Amino acid sequence: MYALFRPRAVRSAIAAALCAATLGGCVTGGSYANDPYLTPEQRRLRAQDQEFNRTVGEGAVVGALGGALIGALAGGKRNRAAGALIGAGAGALLGGATGYYVAKKKQGYVDENQRLDSMTSDVRSDNARLEAYIANTRTVVAQNKAELARLRASYNTNQATRADLNRRVATAEEDASHIRQTISRLRERQSDYIQARNASRSESPGASTASMDAEIARLNQQIAALEAQLNELNSAISITKTS
Repeated sequence: MYALFRPRAVRSAIAAALCAATLGGCVTGGSYANDPYLTPEQRRLRAQDQEFNRTVGEGAVVGALGGALIGALAGGKRNRAAGALIGAGAGALLGGATGYYVAKKKQGYVDENQRLDSMTSDVRSDNARLEAYIANTRTVVAQNKAELARLRASYNTNQATRADLNRRVATAEEDASHIRQTISRLRERQSDYIQARNASRSESPGASTASMDAEIARLNQQIAALEAQLNELNSAISITKTS
């Protein structure tokens, strides 16, 4: 039990909390940049995926760092390690929660209308990035569908092997995984915005949330469009696997 409170153990635990806080874990990115087997659009898809990952995880990382520091100080000399561990976990949860987002907006904007304008701007920015992501994803899905169909035809005429098909399916499945993870994070982001808007309505019933409502609705439509593209890709993968 004592080993859990050693400084090295605490540092490892805090690092793990930070990895979890980013929602994507601690992974080494960028190896795809020079992958000759990926198209420019596929490389862009991975770069955009990382961008959404950093955006979603920002609050949680800050929360975990702040929580660890506060916990270490509050724990005193004897319990500093345990306090840091508890603080990091609590901070990560707070950082990833809507409450942290709303608290930061309240800190920056005393006026409720300005706060709503700022939150609306955040959703609008996400929508702009998502629009570019969807356009690129549409190209990636089309490329996958065309290449899978070409390989199926070649396989049926004995000009390609099952191994060729399997390699191409693996690439398509990797693309699908990136899209699926982005959709999951976007749904979480959408939920955070809805809760933040509802909190504003509750605290200031007279404040208009119409602009934010419109941006949240647009976000929902775009996520639905992305889900439709993912379904298309999954369908092409399934057909190829059973060919």
